[in-house]
Amino acid sequence: MRRLAYIGGALALAVAVLLIVRSRGQRDEIGATAKAERGRIERVVIASGTIEPEELIDVRPRISGIVEEFLVDAGDRVKAGEVVARIERQALEAAVREARAVVAEAQVAHDLSSRNLRRLTDLFGKGVESRERLDQYSSDQEGAAARLARAQATLDRLEQELAYATITAPIDGIVLQRDLDPGAAVASVVAVTGGTILMTIADTSQMHLLGVVDENEIADVTVGMEARVRTETYPDRIFPGRVRKIASIGDRKDNVTSFKVEVAILDGADALRPKMSADADIIAEVRDDALVLPETTLLYEGNEIVVEVVTHASERHLVRRPVKIGISNGARVEIVEGVGEGEEVKLQ
Repeated sequence: MRRLAYIGGALALAVAVLLIVRSRGQRDEIGATAKAERGRIERVVIASGTIEPEELIDVRPRISGIVEEFLVDAGDRVKAGEVVARIERQALEAAVREARAVVAEAQVAHDLSSRNLRRLTDLFGKGVESRERLDQYSSDQEGAAARLARAQATLDRLEQELAYATITAPIDGIVLQRDLDPGAAVASVVAVTGGTILMTIADTSQMHLLGVVDENEIADVTVGMEARVRTETYPDRIFPGRVRKIASIGDRKDNVTSFKVEVAILDGADALRPKMSADADIIAEVRDDALVLPETTLLYEGNEIVVEVVTHASERHLVRRPVKIGISNGARVEIVEGVGEGEEVKLQ
């Protein structure tokens, strides 16, 4: 009896081992699989570009001359109205002093002609002086007034030019670039060249991503959509954003048309710097309770999409089924029809 029990146990063990080996063989033959599970899936449109400040201003002088000094350098933060540079003032100061002397001289002549005109007007009223002489004095007074006005206008212009010799920051921001040094000759902004750039100042308190979207996807993007901005500088950090502007006309280059899109950075802009490379994942569509599978489970056969479902009806084998898909995020895809929750599908 004991011998028969040993033989029976051995047979049972052999059958179990055979079933395990057979099961492993079937599993190895089918390969890797994934289960259809419910979860959140998003369809995103990627806008690739650079981080840009809200304002970027090239500071140019309003008079030509020689730079006397710079009070700031690249990387410095400045406030609107803060003095950032000065142009040599000696010649302008001398011209202003001369113009003030001319104004004073013209004022004396104007005052004298006014008194003479008043005196002659009284004499004319008493019948002592002639109309011709009164007209002459009136003309002299008008000429003196015109010379005074011209001298005053010249003084005003020179004083304004002297004020322009002191360059101030137009906005609060950070100096991004300053290529010149003291002693450099600079041209006024009214010159035909557009003037010399003294420095570039950017308002970095608010930033946005200026990116491009392919024309095949731009129809899926609308103003107000949420986005996630990613940078190479901070690979582990996501900056929340929102689409605020879409170009109404595309840019065509190398037979490819794309559209510029602005994505406002909603939080964390202080950590970013202008011209950083960045991408924005614009969330075009969301399914919170979708049935999803990896993209690699799909087989494309002409106009039909099929998957290979693992079935256990008799022995473990694959059954091909057509499926209808919804949105995709590039790694996972929504299954609308053809596969049930929990079913096992072969990875291709």
